[in-house]
Amino acid sequence: MKRRKRFIKGLSLFVILVICGLLINNWFFKLNTMRLPELKKQAAQYVVQQYNACKNGSKSDFTSVDNINLEDTEIAGPFLGVSKDGPVIMNITLYWTISSHGVLIGTVEQDLGVFAISAFTGSSSELWIQTRNAGLLQEMNKQKLPCLVWSVAGENGWPPSYRSDGYYGRYSPADGDFEVIKEDAYHVSEIINFRLGEEHLDFMANPERVVDLVK
Repeated sequence: MKRRKRFIKGLSLFVILVICGLLINNWFFKLNTMRLPELKKQAAQYVVQQYNACKNGSKSDFTSVDNINLEDTEIAGPFLGVSKDGPVIMNITLYWTISSHGVLIGTVEQDLGVFAISAFTGSSSELWIQTRNAGLLQEMNKQKLPCLVWSVAGENGWPPSYRSDGYYGRYSPADGDFEVIKEDAYHVSEIINFRLGEEHLDFMANPERVVDLVK
């Protein structure tokens, strides 16, 4: 009997912690979306930091910056990445597009999940630059498709699916080869509208020069 009570008490505590975690995660996201200009500035600062590191031969998310002119490099967006566990959204990432000479060259991924405490405290949130997705995003933008990066907890698929309304895209992390595939079951505009707003259906909207954001 005592063992059963301990089990029920432990299970109840676990359920409470999960619910609290989800509520906190949702609260973090609502808070951070009100701080989009500041988060965009953080992303721009990270681009400059990684650009300089690559030019100096230090460790960098960029493998090369030969095709990047920092003076005309722009950062735009953001669009969303979500990680789901069953029907529940467990973690949220912002993706800012980077373009130079008018050509999309990749994204800055900004982790807004409950474990990215630094995003709440005001210090730099967890950031990472991805360049292999540039061709796919360029094509999705050309077709005027909204974008939502989609992953499922417990699945090892990498890279995650880039979903849109009636389509999804995937790319090779080895060489950037990509394809956009018709899939009528996918509908992402509703999630984007709810989490970010209708103005973010265009993931290349609101472009600003990186050098202006870091002044």
